[in-house]
Amino acid sequence: MTTSHLPHSGRSSALLNRLLARTRLRQLQLLVLIADLGSIQRAAEVVGQTQSSATKALSELERMVDLPLFERHARGVRPTLICRDLLPLLRSMLGSLTGCAEMLAAAAEGAQGVLSVGAITGALSGFLGRELGPFLQQNPQLRVEVVEDGHHALLAALAARTLDMVLVREPATPASGTRFVPLLQDSVVAVAGPSHPLHRKRVLHAHQMLGQQWVLAPLSTQMHAAFEHLFESCGQPPQRSPLITRSLPMLLEYLRTTDAVALTPLSVVQPFVQAGWLQVLALQFPSTLAAIGLLVPETPEKHGVNLLTEYLTHRSQ
Repeated sequence: MTTSHLPHSGRSSALLNRLLARTRLRQLQLLVLIADLGSIQRAAEVVGQTQSSATKALSELERMVDLPLFERHARGVRPTLICRDLLPLLRSMLGSLTGCAEMLAAAAEGAQGVLSVGAITGALSGFLGRELGPFLQQNPQLRVEVVEDGHHALLAALAARTLDMVLVREPATPASGTRFVPLLQDSVVAVAGPSHPLHRKRVLHAHQMLGQQWVLAPLSTQMHAAFEHLFESCGQPPQRSPLITRSLPMLLEYLRTTDAVALTPLSVVQPFVQAGWLQVLALQFPSTLAAIGLLVPETPEKHGVNLLTEYLTHRSQ
């Protein structure tokens, strides 16, 4: 029986009840795998089913929703438009289920709480990576999952509550229901490999750096804007390296093996400068960056958020 004769709200409610009563999680996992792999047979192999049982499960799901979810073609299958719209929601749901499993497993091992913490690269390199070990030694009842991502993705994850707290640059206006706790001041620096010819210079100005091979960050990034600002008064463009990247491992290895230079937040490269793998050049550069800190809910659901916030705040003073 279809629900096409019902008003929209009624169809949604009826379909939800049907899905709750009859859908198996394995069917949803299979649907996502079929979309990713483009093959029912390969998806069935991943979940340990036969192709016939996977085909049957998919057919049951299509009958249940009363819509085709895949189009068959000579090389396999491809998702229909409605299936493509469903995939982000299904991936999010399966990801949440994975998080539940990890949390239950941690609880079975004696953990009393699991924190999901997101951080930008500068927060990891310049602060969290150093401080998290001692914190966990003091709080052995906690487990902490750390996710590295960009600023906007982390804010979205915090808003969606898939992360409990994030370490980001101070936003112009924190989202409603959150507060920002500053932890780390930051600045823009020019870095190069340890044997770069200019690393012994005590003072450098922009015009002295025009002939260097500059590794650029992508056009839309803050570091690219800082690069343009640095040379805007020189009257001629600086040389540019053929490499464009925001990957820290790539930048580190490239600077260590060439005479190229790059602009970067000090927080990102500070551990490598301290280890002697990179050098900060004495370039006079006025640009500053927003502070790095914690963005946390004003009323956290987990006690561990308060514990980690208090610890990191104390360690930053």
